[in-house]
Amino acid sequence: MKSLQDRLVVVGEPLATLEEFFPGEGTFEKDGVIYSSTIGRVFIDKHKRELGVLSAKTLLVPKPGFRVIGMVTGFSSHYANVEIFCMNGVKLDHEYTGVIGRDSLGRAHPRFRKGSLRMYVSENDIVYGSIISTVNAILLDISYREYGVVKAHCKLCGNTLILSGRDLFCSICRTRERRKVSIFYGEPVEKLVRRI
Repeated sequence: MKSLQDRLVVVGEPLATLEEFFPGEGTFEKDGVIYSSTIGRVFIDKHKRELGVLSAKTLLVPKPGFRVIGMVTGFSSHYANVEIFCMNGVKLDHEYTGVIGRDSLGRAHPRFRKGSLRMYVSENDIVYGSIISTVNAILLDISYREYGVVKAHCKLCGNTLILSGRDLFCSICRTRERRKVSIFYGEPVEKLVRRI
C-alpha cells in the first residue's frame, strides 16, 4: 500500500484489484482490475478501502479525513484560525483557512477540552492535523498523538522552541512553554509533507 500511495499515474494504468480496494474518484474498474482514468497521484482511503487518483489538473478540495499542515494565524473567541498550505502531501498553490475548536482537541482525549485554546496552540505555530468536517468551516482535529504542533516559536524572542520533556524550551530566553505537541515535533516540514 505504501508504494502505491502518492504514485504518479497515467490514464489506463492498472493500479489494484477489487479484492484489494474499491474504485474511487479518478478510477474505473474492468474485469476486476482498477485502472486510472486520469493523470495524477494515487490516493488511498484506508478506512473506506478506497483507491482513487487525484487529477494533476483539478483543484484539491478539502474533505473529511484529509491530513493537513498549516500555520496558526490568529484567534477568535472560540477558535484558532489556521492557514492550510499542504493537504494530503500536496503543497497548495492557494491556501484554505481551517479552524481549531474544542472538538479539535477532545475527540481522542477529553482532557484537552479544559482551559483556553491558547494553552494548546499559539500564533505562528505550524500544526499537523486532519479534517473533521467541511460544513460551514474546515474544522481540524489535532487530538491524536501524531497531530498537534510540529514547529513553534518563542513568544518573547521568536526563536524556534526545542522539545524538552513535555515542555518547549527557548535556548535564548531560557523560557518554557506548553503546547499540544505532535510526536513529529521538530521534524522538518518538508519531510512531514512527504509523510502524509
